[in-house]
Amino acid sequence: MAFTGTLYPFQEEAHDLMSDRGQMMLCMVMGAGKTPTTIATLETLFERDEITRALIVVPASLKYQWLSEIKKFSSSRVVVIDGPPKARETLWRAAISCQYVVANAEMLQNDVSYLDKIRIDAIIIDEATLIKSPAAKRSRFLKRIGKRSPYRYALTGQPIENRPEELFSIMEFVDPTILGRFDLFDRTFIVRDRWGKPIRYRNLNHLHESLSDVMYRKTREDIQDQLPELITKVVPVAFDVSGAKAYRLITTDLLRKINDAIGKMGRGFDLWRHYNAMGGEAQGEIMSRMTVLRMLCDNPELVRASARLFNEDGDKGSAYADHVVQAGWLKSVPKSPKLDAVVEYIKGILDEDTSNKVVVFSFFRQNLKLMEMALYDTTKCTTFMGGMSAHEKEQSKRRFATDPDVRVFLSSDAGGYGVDLPMANHLISYDLPWSAGKLDQRESRIIRLSSEFPHVTVTSFVMRGSIEERQYDMLQEKRLINRAFIDKGYDARGQYEITLGSLSDFLSSAEV
Repeated sequence: MAFTGTLYPFQEEAHDLMSDRGQMMLCMVMGAGKTPTTIATLETLFERDEITRALIVVPASLKYQWLSEIKKFSSSRVVVIDGPPKARETLWRAAISCQYVVANAEMLQNDVSYLDKIRIDAIIIDEATLIKSPAAKRSRFLKRIGKRSPYRYALTGQPIENRPEELFSIMEFVDPTILGRFDLFDRTFIVRDRWGKPIRYRNLNHLHESLSDVMYRKTREDIQDQLPELITKVVPVAFDVSGAKAYRLITTDLLRKINDAIGKMGRGFDLWRHYNAMGGEAQGEIMSRMTVLRMLCDNPELVRASARLFNEDGDKGSAYADHVVQAGWLKSVPKSPKLDAVVEYIKGILDEDTSNKVVVFSFFRQNLKLMEMALYDTTKCTTFMGGMSAHEKEQSKRRFATDPDVRVFLSSDAGGYGVDLPMANHLISYDLPWSAGKLDQRESRIIRLSSEFPHVTVTSFVMRGSIEERQYDMLQEKRLINRAFIDKGYDARGQYEITLGSLSDFLSSAEV
């Protein structure tokens, strides 16, 4: 057994630290080669007889990508845990004679009786934001099995997706002695207002010193001479008259619900922080209206489709989308200005050079299908989204990589984690996620050491005067805060949180 590839000098440095310390968070920017660096580290540990078997925990969509990379850089035996229960039972028996076991967390939780029967000396969590939420069942499970192994590695391009507390949760897996108890961490580094919302982060130099022995970090700026040049664009799109009228009607209704909620919870209430944990009818009504607003921005047909689904099955689709349709607010809204703008933009890219390929991200799966239909006469597309099996996702990536006629890769955020697409030189965010970490994940699919192009272009489409403008501003601010917390060592102050008050102010002042 031996690593058969070649590492860049910074990857060699990471390899040396990981193999010597045994518990590390590898935070190289997405696209910088965390996978080969980790495989090289594990092969070194195999050669030293320090470990006999490694468990690689990954999102389901990355299992076969890891299989391919292990085979590319090593002659070690590997098994991927996949398929129905009977097939997995056979695979777990085969794992006894393998050096690598690759599985997603959900299957591990189902197959814990098999996992308990084999020796695991090293556990690697790829895309370590999998354990960003300390209270989540998955996080608790992976931290528990991690205690069995002296070698623990967390891989992530950005350890903070939404808020710095996520870093603490990941470090609980890697080495819980580094940051200690959460209450002390919270008091030392986070200043909160009376609602519990962080208003300032402090003592970041001290945090960096605490992490220096256990976190290896390389930013895009650190290795920019080895990455493709990045070109970023924001394309504003105007509503047509009928679309703008529908947007204002929904916004007026949304503002009414927000102002009712402000009377109960206050202007500083952070809707996102508490939504999943606390729920509540008022919050559900606000979120349903926000979702329909986003659908309208993307394509009014999404609202109609959601209404049809609700009528077919009350447990699916959106009751509020049905209300909008029944009220006649979309009666004179026949088309999607954004869809037209994106399709025209893609046609220009494909016409410019036959080697150009495009990745398109959208939050809504149905929107990907509408995109594929709109591009039917222009190019072949392949889709990548939740609900597809790991094999189907791998086939989709392979088609995009090997078929010159398949020039557009349509993906939900299921494709934002770890999917290597160096054969594309354009990436479009048709709509935006709420998380800065998810946006970084999206964009890094084509910003990679393995890129086939000297420069790549990342474009965001934003409806002018809409909630999407607020999203874009918030994401840029969150990126600055996250970089300050992880990379810089100076105190940071957040200004672009989505609270009831800030959302009300924006919706009241925006003009579509």
